[in-house]
Amino acid sequence: MRRTWIVLLIMGWAGLAVAQTFTVGQLEVVGNANVPTRDIVAAAGLAVGQEATRDQVLSAVQAIMNLGYFSEVAPELAFDGDVIVVRFRVVEFPKIERITIDGLPPAPRGRGTLWSWFQETLRGGNRPGEAKIREILTEHGVEPGEVLNQKKLEAGLVAVIEEYRRMDWATVQFGRIVPAPDLLIEIQELVVMGHRFRGLATVPEEQARALVTVPVGEVGRMSEIQNTLGRFGRSVYFALGGVVPELGDGGVWLVWELVERVLLPSPSHLVGVELVGVTAFPLERMQGRVGPLPAGLVTNLDVLRALGPVYDYYRREGFFMVEFVTERTEQGVLPVRVKEGRIARIEVAETTRTAPWVIERVLGLFPGQYLTEGRHAVGQQALMALGYFTDVALEPRWDADELVLKVTATDVERLGSIGGSFAFSPGEGIVGNLSYSQKNLFGQAMDVSLTLARGIIGAGSTTWELSYRSHSFPVFDVAGLDFYRKESGTDPITITVGGSAVVAYPLAPYLDLSLTFTTEQAWERDEPLAPKTSVEVGLAYDDRDNPFFPRTGNHGRISLEKAGTFAPGVEFFVVKAELARFTPLDAIIPLGGTRAVFAWRARARSGWDLPERYRFDLGGVESVRGAQPVRTDRYGLLNSEVRVEVGPGSWVALFGDLGATWDGTAKSSFGVELAARVAGMFVRLSLAWPSDREPTWVPAFEFGMSPMF
Repeated sequence: MRRTWIVLLIMGWAGLAVAQTFTVGQLEVVGNANVPTRDIVAAAGLAVGQEATRDQVLSAVQAIMNLGYFSEVAPELAFDGDVIVVRFRVVEFPKIERITIDGLPPAPRGRGTLWSWFQETLRGGNRPGEAKIREILTEHGVEPGEVLNQKKLEAGLVAVIEEYRRMDWATVQFGRIVPAPDLLIEIQELVVMGHRFRGLATVPEEQARALVTVPVGEVGRMSEIQNTLGRFGRSVYFALGGVVPELGDGGVWLVWELVERVLLPSPSHLVGVELVGVTAFPLERMQGRVGPLPAGLVTNLDVLRALGPVYDYYRREGFFMVEFVTERTEQGVLPVRVKEGRIARIEVAETTRTAPWVIERVLGLFPGQYLTEGRHAVGQQALMALGYFTDVALEPRWDADELVLKVTATDVERLGSIGGSFAFSPGEGIVGNLSYSQKNLFGQAMDVSLTLARGIIGAGSTTWELSYRSHSFPVFDVAGLDFYRKESGTDPITITVGGSAVVAYPLAPYLDLSLTFTTEQAWERDEPLAPKTSVEVGLAYDDRDNPFFPRTGNHGRISLEKAGTFAPGVEFFVVKAELARFTPLDAIIPLGGTRAVFAWRARARSGWDLPERYRFDLGGVESVRGAQPVRTDRYGLLNSEVRVEVGPGSWVALFGDLGATWDGTAKSSFGVELAARVAGMFVRLSLAWPSDREPTWVPAFEFGMSPMF
């Protein structure tokens, strides 16, 4: 009987080769010990009573394999009476009991002292440690107690390699991977054994080797490889360059795959080179930089050497898309047309909600302009400064004789937020707060925000502010309107209603001239106070690399404000100056793939003839955190922070604040600050120990709704 069953099994499965359909009478899974049968059956996609074919069964096998838990999956077809049984025999990967990681270098000398870590950092020895690697594997579901999953393991290993790349290690690979209860993972840090070159025809190898900066005998670094590729890209001798690793005994060879720039396909008798199409610089100046040609037959290498000074000059001036094209030789003179990199058209990828014309407007690059490194960087920074995108890529390419610039922007997932809360204030009673903001309204680079605070019990005061900003307004970088109603929290109660209009005009890359007009009216005990009408003129500079978590660059502003004189009401004069700078700390603080930055801000405020309600506050969440505010006409302030990123646009910071008024009152504080961007809103929580209160272990808690700087 058993022999008959086996014969029927073989005949039944072979019979499916003709792709006939059959009815699934029963589904079975054999060999699984840890993975639930229901999960396997669900992945197979077959059901009892379903009409199925051989191809569907094979697809079910592949779907089960795609779960990642099995090294083998074999289908069987059996007959139980008149019922057709589809059976899957599986071989599970083992359940992980322990993970062993081999190949890591020994820990820094000095038994983990601060000095040993400092020495390793100076030598560039910072690399993912065993604890970090285990953490990455755990994040991908590879840990003791779990069934080994091939897909999760592969994803975890890729993430480990990415961690090495982020820490500047390039020539790293995995050796043995033993899928057993004691999972063995071997990491190999390969030293560079040497350099090989492919694609050289007329350019001597010595010329290419002189551009390589990756040292031999050490583990390859990403920065050194990228620097070498950049040197190839800036050389007149090469049109393209890449690198591939080749394993050798005891290390890896770096094979540089190069494409020579060919201007003269075959040797010819030439007497000179004539430049054509030069418009960015005087033709005489460029022609004077062309080197001489040797007597007799001239090769492609000779032409490249002659044009080297011209190419180097263009690259030095930022023309990174410059190309040479030769034309027909006339009387021994080789005409060389210079493609300088003038933009022919701009293409905006359909990956963003923002209207293409808005992106082109903010980008500040137009057809007919030369695309230089400076303009490329300024355009990218201008788009990133909007705060709408997580990444902006500007990709120029030559399409025949036309330079096409493709713009690809990756949107921030959520640009709007709405929130509400209740709070209790001794002076106001219970206060309800409502806030709404929406950036990039209708994809037109318009931002709207509304905040409302209303006393429900007690005084019943109302404070609101409505703000509008447009980054797509003609001529100006920014145009905006603000309307507000404020109530002071101290007796006598002062109610202020007003509005302002602001425009910013671009003067130079990263530099804007702004003009703000403000008018407001205040009442105290229902008696009107002198109105305020002022004009403020300012210069703002911003070359930060990222608006969410700046790592490099500066942000500064200086402004003059004059109230009165040209309009009735209060008269005063104010000077404001502020500068913030950001410096990455990756090379100093060994934090693995975590990004850190040292940021500082210096601020000065000075006013003349200021009414009491327009004097400045020194102290509080926007100046000296945790300190009690004091009113003053003049003060200086210095804030410093070490920020460690914990998520996109979120960080933990150690801070120190120091401020002083003109009359000698000084305030300082230090502490920890948590900053997070959640659901489109930014929130700061400061735990500060200020100098103007009795020492205690309990910090002063303060909340802010915008970045400190």
